[in-house]
Amino acid sequence: MNKLQKIDNIMFRVKDLDRAANFYQKQFGLKKVWTDKERKQIGFIFPDSDSEIVIHTDASIPNPDFSFLVEDVVAFCEEYKRKGHKVIKEPFDVRPGKFALLEDLDGNIIQIIDLTKFNNKPRYD
Repeated sequence: MNKLQKIDNIMFRVKDLDRAANFYQKQFGLKKVWTDKERKQIGFIFPDSDSEIVIHTDASIPNPDFSFLVEDVVAFCEEYKRKGHKVIKEPFDVRPGKFALLEDLDGNIIQIIDLTKFNNKPRYD
């Protein structure tokens, strides 16, 4: 049975990536663990957790935005649909693996992500 494992990440849109990165590190004590220059994103982890805060400059991403980690997005979506539930956006490739959008019984959007490109383990720079 598929399940949500944890909050994988929370994303915040920022105006100046470098300025914001400095702020998140110094003000909140987060550790910068990866940078995606192409997508203009920087990932941070908490001192006692591998859940991430991701800052970015992409106006097409809702602000704030968050995702739940699952073991396998494709398998999760297949099971979800078999149970009669709606997948709003079928799995697609993202930096660490796959991502999809689900709908709950009340129309809320549930975002799921996996780490299949990273052998199901967080990978940092």
